[in-house]
Amino acid sequence: MKRINRNHKATFFFVVAFVGLTTAWYFNTVAILKAQDYFGSWFGSEVDLVLSLDLLVTAFAAVPFMFIESKRIGMKHVVWYALSSFITAIAFVFPFWLAMRELHLSKLERSETGTKRSSSRVHDVPLAKGSSKGSIETFEFEGRRIDVWVPEFVDELTPLVIAHDGGNFLMDISETWNGQNWGIPEAMTSSRIVAVNGRLPIFVGVHRVDDSLRMNELVPEDILKAHPQLLNQVDPIHRPANLEYKGNEYQDLLALRLVPEIARRYSLTLAPSRTAQLGASLGGLATIYGVMRHPEVFGTALALSTSWPLGGQELIDILVKDLGKPGSVRIYSDCGTVELDASYFHWHFKFVEAMDKAGWVRDVSYRAELWPGTGHNETWWGQRVEHPINWWLNS
Repeated sequence: MKRINRNHKATFFFVVAFVGLTTAWYFNTVAILKAQDYFGSWFGSEVDLVLSLDLLVTAFAAVPFMFIESKRIGMKHVVWYALSSFITAIAFVFPFWLAMRELHLSKLERSETGTKRSSSRVHDVPLAKGSSKGSIETFEFEGRRIDVWVPEFVDELTPLVIAHDGGNFLMDISETWNGQNWGIPEAMTSSRIVAVNGRLPIFVGVHRVDDSLRMNELVPEDILKAHPQLLNQVDPIHRPANLEYKGNEYQDLLALRLVPEIARRYSLTLAPSRTAQLGASLGGLATIYGVMRHPEVFGTALALSTSWPLGGQELIDILVKDLGKPGSVRIYSDCGTVELDASYFHWHFKFVEAMDKAGWVRDVSYRAELWPGTGHNETWWGQRVEHPINWWLNS
C-alpha cells in the first residue's frame, strides 16, 4: 500500500482543526449572545446525554493520549495544547495536535533512519582522502533515542563503543542544546582514529528519557548508597534534595539489553575486549562504574574529565578498590586544566596515585592523561577523543 505523505496528513488535520475552531467559536458566540443554558442543553434529555458523554469520553481518552504520545516521540509543550482546549474546543485542539504530530514525525524521519540500515544519515561529513566512510543511524529502544555511527566496513569482530549523554554525542551541532558535539564522524573520516586490523568501531550514543534524571542515572549507585556522605561534596545548588538512584537500572539496560540489541542488528560477536563505554564528566564516572558493574560485557572504560569531585578522595579509594584485580579491565581517565576542569585535575592526580598504589600498570591496564589548556565541554573532548580510543584499539 502506498504510504500517505505526512505533510498531506498534517494538512488534513489542520483543516479539521479549523472547522472545529470556527464552528465552536461561532456557535459559542451565538449561545452567549442569546444567554442560552449550557448545563440544561448538555444534560436536558437522553439525546443530549448521549452527545455530551460521547464528547466527554472522547476528550478523556484524547488528552492522555496526547501526553503519552508526545513523551514517546519527544514532542514538547503538550501541556499548552491541553490547556488551550478550555478556551477553544477539543474539536480544535486534538486535530491541531495531530497535525503538529505529523509534522514532528516528518522532521524525525528526515533526520533519523528508523530501524533500517539503508536509510539516510543525520549529517554528512567531509571525507579525507583515503578515509573510511560511515553513516549515522537512529532508532528507538525502550523509550530512548539511540544514535549509531556505523563504519562502511562492519564484520563480527567490529569493536563497539557505548557512549553516555547521546544528546551531545553524535547529533549535528545544529541540533544540540549548546551547539557542540564530540565530532566523532569527523574524527573517524579524517583518520585521527586508527583502525585496528582495518576495523573502525561502531559508536552508540544513548539519549536520556528525561534530562532531569542525568545525575540519577550516571552516579555510581552502589557506592553512594553505601556511603551517602559522599554527596556532601556536591554544591548544594547542584545536589538533588531527594536523589532517586537509577544508576544500576541504567547500567543494566546498557549491558544486558542494549549491547545485545546492537550486536543483533549489526551481526557482532561480543567480547569485553572489543566493547567499551565512553563518557565525560559525570558520564566519565558512570563509564568507570559501568565497567566495574558489568566487566563481563565492558572490558574498557574511556572517561574524559572524570567527575572525581563528586566524592573526592573517599570516592576514588572506594572505586579503585571495587574495580577488583588490577588488569581485570582497562581504564582511561583524563582531565583538562581550565574551566570546570580547573577544579578537577587535583583529584585526577589522586586517582593516579590510588591506581599506582593498587598495582595497576600505567599505560597497560590503565592510562591517565592531563591536557593543559583544555576545558570542560564537548568541543574540548572532541579535540582529544582519538587518544583514549586509539589506546584502547591499538595497545
